[in-house]
Parts: sequence; C-alpha cells; structure tokens
Amino acid sequence: MAITTMTASHAVGKGKPDPSFSSAHGAGSAIAKFGKDKVTDATLGVLKDENGDFLTLPSVEACYRSLPGNELMDYAPIEGLGDFIKAAKEYVFRGHQPEGTYCTGVATPGGSGAIHHIIFNYVEQGGTFMIPVWHWGPYREMATEVDRKWETYEMFDESGKFSLKDLKKKAVELLKVQDSLVTIFNTPAHNPSGYSMTNEDWAEVTEFYRDCARDTSKRIIILWDMAYIDYAGDPHKLREFLKNFEGLPENILVAIAFSMSKSFLCYGLRSGALLCLTPSRAVADEFEQVNTFSNRATWSNGSRGAQRLLAEVMGDKGLLETVERERTAYRIMLEKRAQMFFSEAKSVGLHTLPYTAGFFATVPAKETGALAGKLSDQNIFVIPLAKAIRLALSAVPTSKIPGLATKIKDLYAGHEV
Repeated sequence: MAITTMTASHAVGKGKPDPSFSSAHGAGSAIAKFGKDKVTDATLGVLKDENGDFLTLPSVEACYRSLPGNELMDYAPIEGLGDFIKAAKEYVFRGHQPEGTYCTGVATPGGSGAIHHIIFNYVEQGGTFMIPVWHWGPYREMATEVDRKWETYEMFDESGKFSLKDLKKKAVELLKVQDSLVTIFNTPAHNPSGYSMTNEDWAEVTEFYRDCARDTSKRIIILWDMAYIDYAGDPHKLREFLKNFEGLPENILVAIAFSMSKSFLCYGLRSGALLCLTPSRAVADEFEQVNTFSNRATWSNGSRGAQRLLAEVMGDKGLLETVERERTAYRIMLEKRAQMFFSEAKSVGLHTLPYTAGFFATVPAKETGALAGKLSDQNIFVIPLAKAIRLALSAVPTSKIPGLATKIKDLYAGHEV
C-alpha cells in the first residue's frame, strides 16, 4: 500500500493555494510575458505608484536604514521593546485612550500575530467567534489551525446599508451556549468592502454588548482590527468612537490589532502589536502575561529593527510629521483612484459593496473563479472570493482605472447575484 500521508490526523488535508498570492503570481507571469503596461494587477493589498511599483514612505525607509546593526539584528524581548509598546500605544490612541482604562500589550508579527493570539487565548477550544460574512479569509484559517470555529453575520441589509441586526441575533444565540464571545471588527476601510463603521455604529455595538454583559457569568471580547485606518481620513475623527469604551464593565475586554504593514508600508518587516483596554488592572496584567507566553511558544521574538523604527518615529515630532505628510499624499492618490472607479461603476450599473475608504473594491458575484479567469484573459488580475471578486485599487496606477469597471461589467453576465 502506498503511503499518502505522514501527518497527524488533525493535519490531514490541510493546505491549499492562497488565492491572493496565487492570483498575484499569475499577474507577475503576465507582466513578464506582456510587459507591465499591458497588465492590470489588482491582486495584493499593497500601495503601488503610478508606474505600478511598490511604494515605501521615504522617511520611514531612511530611518530604518540609519539604524545601527545591533538594533537591526539583535534579539528583542519576548514581549517587545518597552519603547515600542509605548510608541504603539501612542500611535493607536493618538490621545483618545478612554478614561478609566488600563492598557497593556505585546509585540506581534503584524496584525496577523495579534489576531492569532486573540483567537487562541480568548476563544475556548472548539468554541466559536463572530466575523461578518464579508471578511479577511485568514481569520478562518487561523481558527482552523487551532481548533476554533466561526459564525458569520450579515454585515449589510437588503438595501445595502450597514446593519447590526444579524450580529445581535447570532451573538445572543452563541451566548446561550458559550460563556465567552469574541467578535472581530475590521474598520475603518474594512477588507474587503471598504466600509467604515460610524460613531453611531460603534455606539450601537457597545450598547448591545454592555447589555449582554449584565449577565456577569459571560465574558465579552471585542477585537478591533485597525489595519487600514491610516487611509480612511482624519486620524482624530476616526478615533472618536473610542469614547464608547469608557466605563465598561469588567467582563468586557477590548483588544486591538495594530499593524505597521499598512501604516508604515513595511509589510515584510512583520511588525505590529496586540493591545487591550479594560477597567481591570488584573485583566490587563493577565493580558500581557498570557500573550507574552504565546509569543514565546509561537514565534519567540519579533523584529527588533521594526520595533526600534516605530519608537524612533514616535519619538521625533518632526519625523512623524514628515511620515504623515508623505502618507497623506498617498491617501489622496488612493482616494482619487477610488472615486474614479466607483463613479464609473455606478454609471455602468456595476454593483459593488458599500465603500467608504481604503484599498479595495468588491463586486458581489457567483462563479467568481470563472469571472476572475475571464478577466485574466484580458490581463486584468483580481482576487476571487467565495461570493465576490476583490480589486486592490491601491495597487492599480491611476491611469489604468478608467475603463476598469466597464470591462468587469462587460464580462459580468451570468455572474449576477
């Protein structure tokens, strides 16, 4: 008998091509064959310039290259450099940390590491957490990897408006059979829709979960995945919702997944942080302790150079202002691309998910692999999701935006939902 597997039983059948990077590979092959000017690569959520080349923030790159060798190459503490955690808190809150809350945290390899820890440490083994129907796929993969489950809720109602009705229904059902519940909110500039929750949306969320927490036998964990915040508008207005977390009961914990990947365009350095907000000093101390342990047990140390980079930026007011000025120029470029695409989509009748800001445009569809294949035949490369195709407008030069929605609409027949 031929041996077909040597893995443990729980790992049999695990693994499949990642749709994002598989599509990106296809785009790369087409560029090599036909030339960059003949290919539209709307696959990966990275910022590219008007020539289709990867963008960095020049001031960030210069700061990183100026760091001494020991800061680039030496170990960082398991929990992260103290200066880095301080800088991450300053960057995340921008003066909007809710009154009466404690905040602790640990360094993680990007927002992904932060999300992993919440799923592993705050969802019971075999338990279920909540994400919207439209979500970043690796949430599910992380859950599967550690024997956790997920429940999805409808994010938009029949008229395309943001709605929490289904979330509330599903949360109540889960809290009947679970003593704790984690819910992930990716906002502003949600991946993949581009929707940004309003202050009113957040007020409704927190009011609902405060009501759930009246049963003190239940534990409520809200995870804010803030990956795209720096491309969604005014940094202070976008943090005003944090005031909703003042005066929380002790059985509500707010966790925050902070990523340097998008904010500082240093994806490959794999740096971020997992922070918490809680009215309980004991819960805050526990948060730091259990997640530091998971750091050691999962990846050990993070990237010292990236951690020092953030500390340097946040410690130099002039440098921070330069970084923000450079980033603002990129945000304006992205806003122009989005305005052009969504205006054309509306004019040709191409249905998209509600968009406020961010890297992506998403077109609901069926047989998405076939639709993506038709587009690739025209050298337009997108990501096929289960119920939509996603376009990274962030990666498409502005000159290639006109006509893009029309080309998708022309191929859309048979893929309507």
